Amino acid sequence: MDYSELRQEVDAIASSFLFLEKKEIEIPLAGQFLNQLEEAATRADALGAAEVKRLAGALSQLLEKVVLDGVDAEKGYGLFERGIVLLQAVVDGYCNAGRYDGNMEDFMGELASGIGIALEAQTTTAPNAERASGEPPATEATPAKATVQDESLLRDFITEGLEYIGEIELNILNLEQEPENKDYINAIFRPFHSVKGVASFLNLDKIRILAHDLETLLDKARNEAIAITPELIDLILDGSDTLKAMIGQLRDELEGREAGEEIDTSDIIRRVKLAETCAEQPRQPKKLGTILVEDGVINESDLEVALERSQVPPPRKLGETLISEGMASPKDVSRGLRKQAQQVTDSNTIRVDIKKLDDLIDMVGELVITQSMIRQSDTLQSLGDRKIVRDLAQLASITSELQRSSTVLRMIPIKQTFQRMSRLVRDLAKGAGKLINVETVGEDTEIDRNMVDEIYNPLVHMIRNAVDHGMESPEERIKAGKPEKGTIKLRAFHRGGNIVLEISDDGRGLNREKIRQKAVKNGMISASDNLTDPELNRLILLPGFSTAEKITDISGRGVGMDVVKQAVEKLRGKMDIQSAEGRGTVFVTSFPLTMAIIDGMIVKVGNERYILPTVAIRQLIRPDRTSYNCIVGEAETINVMGRLLPLVRLHDLFEIEPVHRNPWEATLVVMEGEKRSKCLLVDEILGKEEVVIKNLGESLKRIKGVSGGAILGDGNVGLILDPEGLFEMAESN
Repeated sequence: MDYSELRQEVDAIASSFLFLEKKEIEIPLAGQFLNQLEEAATRADALGAAEVKRLAGALSQLLEKVVLDGVDAEKGYGLFERGIVLLQAVVDGYCNAGRYDGNMEDFMGELASGIGIALEAQTTTAPNAERASGEPPATEATPAKATVQDESLLRDFITEGLEYIGEIELNILNLEQEPENKDYINAIFRPFHSVKGVASFLNLDKIRILAHDLETLLDKARNEAIAITPELIDLILDGSDTLKAMIGQLRDELEGREAGEEIDTSDIIRRVKLAETCAEQPRQPKKLGTILVEDGVINESDLEVALERSQVPPPRKLGETLISEGMASPKDVSRGLRKQAQQVTDSNTIRVDIKKLDDLIDMVGELVITQSMIRQSDTLQSLGDRKIVRDLAQLASITSELQRSSTVLRMIPIKQTFQRMSRLVRDLAKGAGKLINVETVGEDTEIDRNMVDEIYNPLVHMIRNAVDHGMESPEERIKAGKPEKGTIKLRAFHRGGNIVLEISDDGRGLNREKIRQKAVKNGMISASDNLTDPELNRLILLPGFSTAEKITDISGRGVGMDVVKQAVEKLRGKMDIQSAEGRGTVFVTSFPLTMAIIDGMIVKVGNERYILPTVAIRQLIRPDRTSYNCIVGEAETINVMGRLLPLVRLHDLFEIEPVHRNPWEATLVVMEGEKRSKCLLVDEILGKEEVVIKNLGESLKRIKGVSGGAILGDGNVGLILDPEGLFEMAESN
């Protein structure tokens, strides 16, 4: 059984805990956390992971007690931290062995005896959670008004809830104008989701149930299971109006005014359920007669006559009757049949398990290797048969096209990741008391789906640093002559064979002098080191480095940026930091488009063969003697079209005996890195190949200058070289 999605949800819960680690927690953020726990518990229940479900439910109760001051905050957060670590361990057990063999009863007993959490009847995924069917609980909903001790929380919820309803009303009108715009659907979905989560804390069951049902309906619209129609718009508006009225009743009760009769939600819930049921029914293609009537080819009476005559023995198809009776031309009937067929085609889509898709791409990769081995077979080449040569060329062409097509299947737009980052900025900015606007560029840029989860955590760390370190408070920005509201820009685009992600802010920028002083104090550099601005910028990527004067719930513990660097390098990516003090910082990360197959140039150095990514190759040259320059017997350069480029001898870097030592006798490959170019000296160019990237394993993965390995046509392994790593090796020698 696949527990990977459950693992992702639990990892997301662990990340969310960082936002909650403070003395006074905001109710909306706590509501979101509860939603995550509920979703994890629901998925665990579906997978039969009973321990995960039970522990998630207990943590939900613990969170509720912390928020409602039912337990000491410091003690509660300590238990929370232990509980989340235990939750991750339990999920790991299911992922690795399909069960959890460890002991969680001591922790559960501490919750039960120490702070009075009831664990005997775990019949729901979390406190106040919906049943699996989404139906309201059978028991009567609790009163709308919470206890007096929760009055301040209720007031916060009322304020936040009415703001959320305002967001919904604004965006539902935008959605009506642009029904295909999923950004508007998401903008409506999120407020309902937040209202549901907070209502769960405060035992406002009627509000929670209605918000949940409306959220479910919007999720179906987001997944294109139901169309955005004027009727659906009206239904969502009616639902938001009902929620607004219910929240208004709460406000009236708190302020001592007559709240009136309790609002009946049964009718609106019935309408929402009916709309969901319609969404679950498969769309049937229109019948031929209906299409022809809509096109004006025949009228309703003609259709009825034709249907009757089609039943007269021997029965005929409707189209045949229409043509034979002269009611429609063959062209009209043919056009109608094509429209009908197109409807069937449009509705015939399937979902494919990502594991099956990964297996397909792996097999295509093996096919690429096999066809390369066949094409380079000495036996076949010795035959000299032209037909075999043509057939092998055709096989190579088909294999290459199959590889490209299968890789595209796994590419998805980065829009969803950007939307998650935008929401993160909003939450962090609100908690830090800052005003920040988010701009996104290149949301439709596609990225390998397998990389989406891998880049999520690095992006989160960079966003957190941008909000906490980069952005000033509104007062500081006004004093600096800046707009009160700052801007964080997320940008994605393709460059060569890479996808480039930029996170920029218009904040205070990096204080390089402060970075230098901290690095000297920590012994990372000496006071006499004369570092350039880019080198000082990169010091923040070192483990344990932080210039934060105080530790906050967002950052300042000296972890984060080195984690970002490790995650980027794990994906064979590169990272650059640009900053201007007082004007902002830009983090630029670039990753290969796919983790599976690359175009490579196979070169020979001595008796060894290496693979250079073709996207980094600018040109191949055989220089003459006059192009070679040697400065003071050390730095070697080659004049390439009037530009002096450093010479890198691969045989020196890898300690290999070369065939040629003189550049004018060898071949030079002009390679481009992030912001520089160099000439690599090799003995021979063997050809260009599509190669499947293979992991070198834990023991070899940190070798500088090498990004992976590949099986060559003769079955031997060739190392895939990393240009930027080679440049760093050459500069350090």
